[in-house]
Amino acid sequence: MARVSLATLEGPAGFSKRYVVKRILPEFARNPQFARMFANEARVAAMLDHPNIVRVFEFDRENGTYYLVMEYVDGASLDQIVRAARKGGVPLGPDFAVEVGLPLARALAYAHSLKLPDGRPLNLVHRDVSPGNVLISRDGAVKLTDFGVVKSTITTTVAGAVKGKLSYMSPEQITVQNVDHRSDLFSLGVVLYEVATGLRLFRGDSLGATAVRVMRAVVPPPRSVMPETDPRLEAILMKLLERDPRARYQSAADLLIDLEGYRASGAGDKRSIPVHDIVNLLFPPDSHISMVPSQGSMVSGSSSISLNTPGFEIDPVAPHTPGAELDVPLQFMQEHDDDPQHAGFPSVRDMQPPPPPGPLSAASSMHPSVAVPVLTLDEGVPMKLIVAVTLACLIGSLIFWFAVF
Repeated sequence: MARVSLATLEGPAGFSKRYVVKRILPEFARNPQFARMFANEARVAAMLDHPNIVRVFEFDRENGTYYLVMEYVDGASLDQIVRAARKGGVPLGPDFAVEVGLPLARALAYAHSLKLPDGRPLNLVHRDVSPGNVLISRDGAVKLTDFGVVKSTITTTVAGAVKGKLSYMSPEQITVQNVDHRSDLFSLGVVLYEVATGLRLFRGDSLGATAVRVMRAVVPPPRSVMPETDPRLEAILMKLLERDPRARYQSAADLLIDLEGYRASGAGDKRSIPVHDIVNLLFPPDSHISMVPSQGSMVSGSSSISLNTPGFEIDPVAPHTPGAELDVPLQFMQEHDDDPQHAGFPSVRDMQPPPPPGPLSAASSMHPSVAVPVLTLDEGVPMKLIVAVTLACLIGSLIFWFAVF
């Protein structure tokens, strides 16, 4: 839905700095919903200034197409790290989950408490806290990104649509109830649980099966999956994943206190590998990256952002290429993995959406050009689709049991 390219800001006296430019693909720019979501992302991102949130520096339009100029994070997304760790046999485990969870809790505590200039609360809900939207740099900095489907006081939403990724939604989000910041905490709980245990918590064999699992929110205790998990960390994860929002952490600030207390207690495995070492181990600086040219230029003040600088393209034959989990319309999204019981995130090749209706002169350029795993716009799933698939699964189960007994 949007193309992300690496760009270089060039100035006088040899000044040069890398940024990321995110643009709606021309074939989607004509869709008012995508344009509105892109503008929403820019409006909200302009208000966010936190070291654990990817910064947006500019929002403008060129030749009728919106674009964002964003911070460049030299590293990988959390979903890439988990998949590469699994393939390479590199253990992550509970301590890695804590080291990732702490900065994400700080980011959400900041974003959830943000106020408008007139003092009104922004009431921001990210609604898409998932491994693909967590970037980790080579020096270990953890940053939350992609506020394209955010809910807030200053944004509008589409009634009857579910926005985000099914397997990381909260039960209230997937049933299209009114969500607040506690929904983000549930999503963060899913992310941390999966990193700590290696288990894909709610993903089923189909969208309907996944939706049912999320609605039921049955969570095996982490120690039943990863016995070395400390009981105190298990309690934190289980509280994040309570089905009833009233039983969860009531704020990211409360979660942050418990995570900091847990780390300060000295709990955990002292032999665990630091976050930055894991990133560089899985994605060495000299990793093979397929590069393709992205033509064009965009003006930014008195300097120019040159898109003639080669961008990065996901290379399906390079297992350690820093890329991104495509954020495609959920009705087209299928998650694949050799072992559905363990962490393994879908590959780009598995998640190519069909082109939108109508003639497309640029159909061959639908694949993203990616410099860093800053992800794309997201379209909601109509609630009717989820209900229909869920009912079909339930009816099929009833027919099976009647046939057996």
